[in-house]
Amino acid sequence: MPSKKATELVNNLRAASKHLTETGAPELAATIDELLLPQGWGQLRHAIDITGAPNLPVHMPLVTRTAIQAASKSVPKDVAEGLNAFIAGTFSPVAGAHRVRRNTGLETGTLNVRVDSGLRARFQEAVDARESDLGYKPALGHVVKAWLIEKYDIAPAEQLAQQ
Repeated sequence: MPSKKATELVNNLRAASKHLTETGAPELAATIDELLLPQGWGQLRHAIDITGAPNLPVHMPLVTRTAIQAASKSVPKDVAEGLNAFIAGTFSPVAGAHRVRRNTGLETGTLNVRVDSGLRARFQEAVDARESDLGYKPALGHVVKAWLIEKYDIAPAEQLAQQ
């Protein structure tokens, strides 16, 4: 069942479409009508993600996410700083350091952060250039998590859960 807010949003969009049709702007009404079709919002979402900073979901224990959010004044700025450090070669996460032991019973989730497409591309170029030196090919999310944990000296998740 849709939420009250979602129902209100759809009703307002339908009213806007009707108003635009009545006031001589049928092309604008058609755009709204297209968004109201099943999967219509997906077209808009993909258009925005291409031109904006796409979301990067970083999987981690919730206790780690909470500690990072409490320590950081701006997670997106910290992430950009870490990726730039990796690109410059001044930060290299230890292979496997990002992994959480399995079957710990810790609840996991994601830290969502938007990362500029250009920065992502530069990161990927750096990964390709540094892979042989590192001995492994680090993923974007793993570098982000390792940077934030190291920057704020976040304890291992198992220790955080016991506090």
